[in-house]
Amino acid sequence: MGRRQVFDADEVLVAVMQLFRRRGHQGTSLKDLEEATGLHPGSLYRAFGNKDALFRAALDAYVDRVVAGRIAEHLEAAHDPLAGLRAYFRSTFETGLDPEPGCLVTNTAVESFALDELTGRGVRRGLDLIERGLRGAIVRGQTSGQIPAGADPDRLAARLLVDYQGILVLVRAGTPAARLGAMTEDILAALRGEPVLAPDPAH
Repeated sequence: MGRRQVFDADEVLVAVMQLFRRRGHQGTSLKDLEEATGLHPGSLYRAFGNKDALFRAALDAYVDRVVAGRIAEHLEAAHDPLAGLRAYFRSTFETGLDPEPGCLVTNTAVESFALDELTGRGVRRGLDLIERGLRGAIVRGQTSGQIPAGADPDRLAARLLVDYQGILVLVRAGTPAARLGAMTEDILAALRGEPVLAPDPAH
């Protein structure tokens, strides 16, 4: 008969999710995992498998909770689609965290040039979820007349996904919030079909 699990697996996932978010897969040691969770590696591995399996579980939890939650809050629930897009972009750097750890999906994609298939699948699932959320906001913006109706929402969503991922990489690199805010306004101006007018505080 196996030993009874006496820890909260959900709480453990949250702890390791934040740890991997800060340090990445390669930068996280067994000692780091032990300190973050208060559990010995053996207990973690009995519940989740090896370090790779634990990382994939944390990535899936991040997509289901953080990525999906941010989309629901800022894109799907917004009455004003453009305001929702602005809030969605700004939520990446207006978190109050110091330093801001960035997005686990983005960090994972950037960390390694050769993700294993299962981890790569988790990254792609997160990116697809973001792109669908962006597309939905674009379609609502076109319906409300805020975004030019003749533009292809699929191509606009793909371009916004690139912009969003770029912002997240800059967040991870420590770019000042004021500059990220100006970039966000430029992205929204381009989406509306307007010239880029936002002043860049770095120049």
